[in-house]
Amino acid sequence: MEFLTNNITPYFQPIICAATNKIFSYEILGRFIDCGGTVRSLGSFFSDENTTHEEALRVDRIVRRKALEKYALEKRTEYLFINIRLAWLDDYVDKPEEMPTIKWARELGIDPGRIVIEITEEEFNADDRHINIISYYKNEGCLIALDDYGKNASNIERLAFLKPDIIKINIDYIHKSENSYHYREYLKSLASFAEAVGIEILYEGIETQKQLEICMSSRGRLYQGFLIAYPQASMNNAIVNSNLFISAAYDTHNKQYKTFEYTDLLKNYLDSKIKFFLAENPCFFEKENIDSGLYELCCELPEVMRIYLCNRQGEQISRNFEWNSGEVKYQGYPGNNWAWRGFFQEAMELIISGRKSGLSSGYRDFSTKERIFTFFYELTDNLYLFADIKRIPIVLI
Repeated sequence: MEFLTNNITPYFQPIICAATNKIFSYEILGRFIDCGGTVRSLGSFFSDENTTHEEALRVDRIVRRKALEKYALEKRTEYLFINIRLAWLDDYVDKPEEMPTIKWARELGIDPGRIVIEITEEEFNADDRHINIISYYKNEGCLIALDDYGKNASNIERLAFLKPDIIKINIDYIHKSENSYHYREYLKSLASFAEAVGIEILYEGIETQKQLEICMSSRGRLYQGFLIAYPQASMNNAIVNSNLFISAAYDTHNKQYKTFEYTDLLKNYLDSKIKFFLAENPCFFEKENIDSGLYELCCELPEVMRIYLCNRQGEQISRNFEWNSGEVKYQGYPGNNWAWRGFFQEAMELIISGRKSGLSSGYRDFSTKERIFTFFYELTDNLYLFADIKRIPIVLI
């Protein structure tokens, strides 16, 4: 089918903000109307390797211009995501002020600060020539988004080069997270990284309730996908599954709250059992043979996997006492140093802040891959009891 101005039209997919539960922005998506009047996606046209650079750019500009006109006509104020390939910018390397998007926006009375330039490039091949163009968009007030984060090209190189305001997480990661904790953990690590460097996370392609809850539990402000809202011909009176989104946010936060509540109860429970044991066995850890004391203490803690002692430098100074097949056994690990482990660093941060005990964030055991937490208890200024635990009931951790 031949794509002409009169049979090409923009559609707009809402993107929801977790902070407000309202539409944060719309992404422009290209559609064409076939001979029978059916509206069809232009996605396959843009992804077809036989589509020439010139034809893709021509069609995209029709979609883009019409989208900006409708945005102005409907008097919208949300952000507007505009997909642009880096290759399309090559002709403007030395004259960025002539790029049509900003010119059209100003012509139509649209604030460039409401535009998000979404860089889409399956194979990242940008070079220094594009810095001038990206800088121009930023200087005009536009935000920069990086699409398909995690796909193909070097992520760090792309981030360092584009310095985006928003990264859109690759759809495959979100879909695969339903059945793989590896992807769930990766989503969390991406969100933590983005937060640390001041970049927003946008989860796109959400199609199921479970995917939405996984993304919400990973943290992030922006959400997009068919489960939340389909692409629509108009931004006025956009149809959004707000009730589902708000309900999922409530359920996710409630699960997290219950987990925090449970872990606090667990910490207090372990505190009380250890305090009682210390009252009955004062300074057992100062005796020449501490194995018997640790053995007895482990027998009093069927909730844990193992216990052991470390000094302030992270050196393990006792053997591991572990529950195995209903009885306590010991293994010889004295001399290992755990100062490099996250749980130990978390413990030291809490101790320095005045806490005598606490529970680490969850992590996976290197050998068993089980999700565990590590409890710590300060015995002296230079001696700490650690206990690994795996019995914390929570969904999607």
